[in-house]
Amino acid sequence: MDRDSRTQLARQLGPFAVTTLAAWVAVLVGAHTNWVQYAVSVVLLALSWSYGLWAGLRGHMRSGTVIGSLGFLAALAFARNAVGGSTAGISIVSLLPVFQTALYVRDRRALWIVLAAVLGFYLAPLVIVGPPEYPNSGYRSALLTFAVSAIGGLVTHSLVADIRRRAREARHRERMLVRINETVQELFESPHPRRDACHAVKEISEAIVAGLFEPEPGSQALKLSAMTAETDRAKPPAAEESAVYDAFRSHQPILITENVERHVADVELWRASGVPASVLYQPLLKGDGPVGVLVVGWSDVAQRDEPRVVAASLLAHEIASVIDRADVIGQLTDEAFTDALTRLPNRRAWDAEIDRALQGRGPVAVAMLDIDHFKLFNDTQGHPAGDRLLCEAASRWRAEMRTGDFLARLGGEEFALLVTGADVTTIAAITARLCARMPSQADLLCRNRSAHCRGHARAAGSSSRRSPLRGEDGRPQPRDLH
Repeated sequence: MDRDSRTQLARQLGPFAVTTLAAWVAVLVGAHTNWVQYAVSVVLLALSWSYGLWAGLRGHMRSGTVIGSLGFLAALAFARNAVGGSTAGISIVSLLPVFQTALYVRDRRALWIVLAAVLGFYLAPLVIVGPPEYPNSGYRSALLTFAVSAIGGLVTHSLVADIRRRAREARHRERMLVRINETVQELFESPHPRRDACHAVKEISEAIVAGLFEPEPGSQALKLSAMTAETDRAKPPAAEESAVYDAFRSHQPILITENVERHVADVELWRASGVPASVLYQPLLKGDGPVGVLVVGWSDVAQRDEPRVVAASLLAHEIASVIDRADVIGQLTDEAFTDALTRLPNRRAWDAEIDRALQGRGPVAVAMLDIDHFKLFNDTQGHPAGDRLLCEAASRWRAEMRTGDFLARLGGEEFALLVTGADVTTIAAITARLCARMPSQADLLCRNRSAHCRGHARAAGSSSRRSPLRGEDGRPQPRDLH
């Protein structure tokens, strides 16, 4: 036991020790004393206190208190008998072990053992010694004293247990708040905030599953966007009659602890998640409106005021901000790497993709596309017509892209296509197909003027340290396919 623990033990036992010593001294005042019995009581008192202190220092508070209390009551019985029996006036001190046990021993059985010893302390001399030292009226006093001791001890024990529980919950809440704060900081920096948020909620709230439902773009259908449980099933929209929609529409959390299966969004998903016995549906609110619903499931029945449920609710409020920030950053990132007119990747995205492609092991092929006489077309037909031509060309070319192909607008009428794992012949065929899709009818844009496409391509292996696709000025070096 460390120094702090010893100090705490001294503070706990100090008042009882002082009261005991005062009682043993006060009993001698004005009394005819049997010194042999008094000496026996002192020895028993010393032994009981020594054992109790020894056991307490080693962390055995229960055995130290119970056995020490039994020895204390035996010593008190000898001290009382040494100075006149029932008229000694120190019987009230028998309450000390009752309150000591109620305060510092969590096991209620230990308290009942001490209460039984107190009853024996009063009844034993009535049976063994009897009148006149212990008159028969002592039975009434013994029962009343035992009743008062039991009530006081049990109430004290219950109050202390409740205080311990509240203190434990307060410490648990404090730890959870610290963990929530740390988790929110981590989520703001996470590349996958939705998935990581679900795992964080599951861990902190001690749940068995956590998931996130969000409205599908362009509709009010709620669909599972992330969850902790692994499943190969498709993720259909939540059932209209489920508690997910109730929480989303009411903006209020819903805790289901009965007939859970009837309220879940997807019964099969609920079963695959471990059949939670209680499920919390916590709406994610941004301003005055919901942006989703956090679903948290526990294996047992949870109460609304439990720390784990409170933690899940607190995290939900923070997750709404995390997701909103992630969406804004994603939108800004998309805009930074997207051409505003054609919605194709821009030059910044192209440079990043080229660098990634050249770090691979397979062959890399690039095609450069531009529109002949675009400046003349733009000058004669007007900038809106030129913009429509670029957008139409980008839309048609995008439809021709294979999985893994990367098409970007570099600027003006210049476009570039990146193909990995293909040779010059393949990319030439792709370029020809793109040129064939070039808008050629003037009435698609304006004033019966035609525009034509010209393509250039170059292929390179990924083993080159310097990109063969760029010249000294950093611009791609084309090879005419015609």
